[in-house]
Amino acid sequence: MSFISTMGQTQDQIGRLKNLQLQLGTLQTQISTGKKSQTLKGLGNDVIITKRARADFQKLDSYMLNIDRANTRIAQMQGGLSTIKTQANNVLDSIVNQTQKGDIELDSIRRLADNAYDFIVDTLNLKDGTAFIFAGSDTASQPIIDSGAIDAYYADLNAQWSAGTLPITPPNTTISQEYISRYRNIPEVTLGLSGTLTDSKQVYVRADDTVEINYTLKANNQAMKDILTAVSAMRNISNLDVAPGAAEQEKQNYFFEVFNDVANLISSAVDKLDVEGFKLSTAQAQLNDVRKEHVIEKNTLLNTISSIEDIDLNEAAVKIQSLGVQLEASYQVTALVSKLSLANYL
Repeated sequence: MSFISTMGQTQDQIGRLKNLQLQLGTLQTQISTGKKSQTLKGLGNDVIITKRARADFQKLDSYMLNIDRANTRIAQMQGGLSTIKTQANNVLDSIVNQTQKGDIELDSIRRLADNAYDFIVDTLNLKDGTAFIFAGSDTASQPIIDSGAIDAYYADLNAQWSAGTLPITPPNTTISQEYISRYRNIPEVTLGLSGTLTDSKQVYVRADDTVEINYTLKANNQAMKDILTAVSAMRNISNLDVAPGAAEQEKQNYFFEVFNDVANLISSAVDKLDVEGFKLSTAQAQLNDVRKEHVIEKNTLLNTISSIEDIDLNEAAVKIQSLGVQLEASYQVTALVSKLSLANYL
């Protein structure tokens, strides 16, 4: 007598069904997420490659964030330079025009210089969020404060100038040369510049593993100081009729010597600011070049990550269709096996 048991066959078929259902569930998840696995462990031996690619991708993101922040500040600095040059040129044009006319309207020049000075001070105190952009590395300290010290300095200087009592120190030989020397060498603290500017460090942006780019421009840059000095001189300049000298011609000579020197100082300072602007543009161009390289590298890394982690939707759709057919057939086989008996078998 033969005994036919269908239990083993049924259990085996049920196991196959569970395996097919598991595969089907995995494919459904892959299609809905677009990913081969919901965990890195599920990527097998490729996990090391994708983890490295993701780490490099995040590092590039950090560098690009640094570059974008630096570009924002450079753009602000360039805008600030443009404002300062415009105000300085307005004062310079006023001086030149007045000189060409022959009649000096000092009140008009003073008002223009006073307005320009306020614009310049506000620009030197420009901020990116909470950071002062013309403060060097010490971005928390305001670069310049108009405490009135500069006006007090000129009040004393002009009083000595007008009275003809300004001590002349070598190598100067005339009172006008001494006056020029005094305002060209005004201490930074008298100009209102922060003492922290001297100690603040250069500003660099880390753009890559081996690339650091300097985009420093501080408020105590010599060109900035020259413009502050010249504009301050014009907003505080004495009248022509109180210039020192015994004769009218001597007074005029002394006055116009100072007047022309201020114009030359502004013109030279504006040219120097053009050089600083070129440096900023060069730094910006270098940053943009590095950023373009990072974009290319990120795309390469994304392709690497995608090739390992992402699924081919078309391929997955074919597989899920095939599994559906297999499941349907397995259900039918299971149903048949479960109905087998010795009588039916015989």
